[in-house]
Amino acid sequence: MRSMHPFRDLAREQGIPQDEVERWLDAAARPCAMLGAGESSDGSVVGRLGGLPPMPEDEPVPDLPFLASVDLAAIPPGATDLPLPKDGTLLFFADTSHCPSWTRHDWWRLVHVPASRPVSERGPGGERPPQVYPARDLYLVIDPSLPNRYDYTEEFPHGEELGEVWWDISGDVQTGGSVQIGGYPWVWNNDPVTDYDHGPGDWVLLAEFGSAVVEGDMGRVDWVIRRDDLAAGRFTWARACYDMVG
Repeated sequence: MRSMHPFRDLAREQGIPQDEVERWLDAAARPCAMLGAGESSDGSVVGRLGGLPPMPEDEPVPDLPFLASVDLAAIPPGATDLPLPKDGTLLFFADTSHCPSWTRHDWWRLVHVPASRPVSERGPGGERPPQVYPARDLYLVIDPSLPNRYDYTEEFPHGEELGEVWWDISGDVQTGGSVQIGGYPWVWNNDPVTDYDHGPGDWVLLAEFGSAVVEGDMGRVDWVIRRDDLAAGRFTWARACYDMVG
């Protein structure tokens, strides 16, 4: 992961005690797999934006725009703190054109395709198929992740300021990418992990898709899931949330 020195420097300039900064980093920092479109020299391909989804041959294609595929076998151990399956492919579908609500499930779909299942690239049938976005390979960088919003606590009396420091400096610390696996969500209005009543359990961020995925869309799509459901491969229990700037 990249150095956290820019974060430490800005926190020091704002008068946050160094010992609290280090304790907060130790307690809060997580690794995340940042997937960005690049060139063949950037390393191994770990997924793809857009194109047609590689769907199992015996399963219908969701009638939704296809955002990306992620090859779980290509994400190395330690790239996240999530209990990801060792192989298989995740397929992400979402239609964000009508300000979707987290209480509805018809605007998104998450499909896990085991490595052993035959697939073929194809779109849904019908007279008005969803838009197909340009296909671009995704390459992985392991980045640090911190919450961009944090509250005052007895342990971290400057917690709110520390979150603001990350808001200001994250672009100098993270490589950035179209898709983030693991880590913390970027919160504009509501935290998709903590601000909704998903039900009991240890909910975690599985994936976040930024505005670069869908041209002209200023929002973010976040998929969250219970940690034990993720470990067991129960992806049908995942939930998606949508947040817009402003």
